[in-house]
Amino acid sequence: MKKIFTILIFLVILTPFISAQRIVFESDFETLPLQLPDSIPTGWFKLDVDANNPSITWAVRDTSMSFNGRPTRPQAHNSAKSLEIPWYAGQGGNDINDDWVFTTTFSAQTGDSLIFWMLIGGTATYNPGLIDSMQLHICFDQDPGASIQKLGTLVSSDTSNIWRQYKFNLSSFAGQTICVAFRYYMNTSVDGLWCNIDDVFIGNHSAIGIQQISSEVPGTFELKQNYPNPFNPTTNIEFSIAKTRDVNLVIYNSLGQLVQTLVNQELKPGTYKYDFNASGLPSGSYYYRLTAGDFVKTNKMILVK
Repeated sequence: MKKIFTILIFLVILTPFISAQRIVFESDFETLPLQLPDSIPTGWFKLDVDANNPSITWAVRDTSMSFNGRPTRPQAHNSAKSLEIPWYAGQGGNDINDDWVFTTTFSAQTGDSLIFWMLIGGTATYNPGLIDSMQLHICFDQDPGASIQKLGTLVSSDTSNIWRQYKFNLSSFAGQTICVAFRYYMNTSVDGLWCNIDDVFIGNHSAIGIQQISSEVPGTFELKQNYPNPFNPTTNIEFSIAKTRDVNLVIYNSLGQLVQTLVNQELKPGTYKYDFNASGLPSGSYYYRLTAGDFVKTNKMILVK
């Protein structure tokens, strides 16, 4: 009886951490089951509105692929595959390219976010000067006519484009059944090259992996060295919050590029631990930085695979 009581107490303590881990969709598209022959995640839907080139629209593609015309090859963020659409999709007699891809529908909750990495437009070494854009819509169904709100149009610069992370808060849609729509809408006789999307996350990202291991109020803010270090592929990052603050814990690579946001929320005083899984990252040196009000500290960690 005592053993059962202990287990129940453990589950009560653990439940807040379990329920806080909300993932609607998360993938780098490497091993995700695909809906063939569409080559998109199962449950997703794509629509070639312009009907120019229905065989070359949105799809999960490998970087080894190439297309006729302008020599575009899909690009991936940290792996070999990404969700991608090439400029060539608009070549079929009509230069207006209008292609949509919809995620599965889901019930949005307060705290949900859409986070993804994207590379659009020409790079410094690959067709510089070409402009691209991609629209984001929230829809109540997998249909262009079901758009509830256009979140925005993301436009490339005219040169030197790189992979960038984009974040959108979905809390305003809490209680609604929605899906996310990516729309590639370009006049390819003027511009256009490609749109590559990778490492997509939908859910409550800020709560995932974090645990409060002590509610005792620390005397100071602190960011400890991760353990183990070096690591493969998981490590623990422990930090202390002395006063209620908006807390931001992020990972950078050795080039200073943002790799992942681990925590971005208000935290009460206490000691916390984040279980960081770097299985999708290559070996190398990384830096994790904690910001809490005026407190900022950065530590180095090494991933060895």
